[in-house]
Amino acid sequence: MGRQKRTLGLGLSLLLSCAFLSSSHSAAVEDVRTGGTALCGVPSMGRIIGGMNAQRGQWPWQVNLNFDGHHVCGATLIAPQWLVTAAHCFPPVNPIDRYEVTLGAFQLKNPSDDLVEKLIQEVLKHPEYTDDEGSKGDIALVKLKEPVSYTRTIRPICLPASTVDFPRGMKCTVTGWGNILTSTSLPSPMTLQQLEVPIIGLDTCKCLYSKDPDPEDPHVLHNDMMCAGFAEGKKDACQGDSGGPLSCRIGDAWLLAGVVSWGDACGAANRPGVYIRTAAYADWIKEKVPEVALSNVVASMEPVSETDLFNTTDEECSVAPGLLSAFWILLASLFVAYIFGTV
Repeated sequence: MGRQKRTLGLGLSLLLSCAFLSSSHSAAVEDVRTGGTALCGVPSMGRIIGGMNAQRGQWPWQVNLNFDGHHVCGATLIAPQWLVTAAHCFPPVNPIDRYEVTLGAFQLKNPSDDLVEKLIQEVLKHPEYTDDEGSKGDIALVKLKEPVSYTRTIRPICLPASTVDFPRGMKCTVTGWGNILTSTSLPSPMTLQQLEVPIIGLDTCKCLYSKDPDPEDPHVLHNDMMCAGFAEGKKDACQGDSGGPLSCRIGDAWLLAGVVSWGDACGAANRPGVYIRTAAYADWIKEKVPEVALSNVVASMEPVSETDLFNTTDEECSVAPGLLSAFWILLASLFVAYIFGTV
């Protein structure tokens, strides 16, 4: 099956606690005072494919994006009047005035009394986005027609600064209301799903996607992308999860590490989920939404061996990119030295 954008579900697994230390934790939990005082990335409370039900209020920055009354994408609250989502959630043929945003949602078919609905004022797609599948710059800022007040179930996530790195093997959580299988919708009452996934290095992800390629549907992973998931598949984001958050916890706060962008089918082997790295667009977001604070934080863990991460004997994708780079640099140096007669 060819590449499918995540415009419809998630297959999520058990959420495990992952506490990481921060070198500048105060930035990650700075008060947001417009529209109500709240700490970004801190919930008020203490089935993506293969996933499990979330709890009400567990992911208060998760937003539901509807078109003509039907769920189409996820999004993430970053400020009282602003969301982050995927640019491909707004194809040119869809008029903006037919979209509706719901905040504080948990079960889409069993709406709670504290649900908040808003209309969209404008959508700012990143200039590098081209409306092509797998395009770089697949990120958009959504301005609501009026700001939302923060509550127990509606709170913003923290945004990483451009220098923030989420190391290989770090476990993060993707959330959404998308399909639980490629062609199977999330059943009623459509409870928000969550799935814990490890970060995969971009070079390893490129190698995984190069296995059994479809010549008519090549996969290109750009430097503004990141991957998370499992080489064996089975647990993944899916159609309907597009635009939703990949949330990573550092210290006491959650940061928006990535935005669900695309993948090849859902939960297929060697086809982990692909996300747009929020840090790659931190400066652009800050320019368009000056009131957001960018968090300069550092995870305390070192990148893990991806051979251990995937628990596989296949060595095609297990060679460290740094070792490969060093090899080619050494080879080039020897060649130059030979040409000039120094060896």
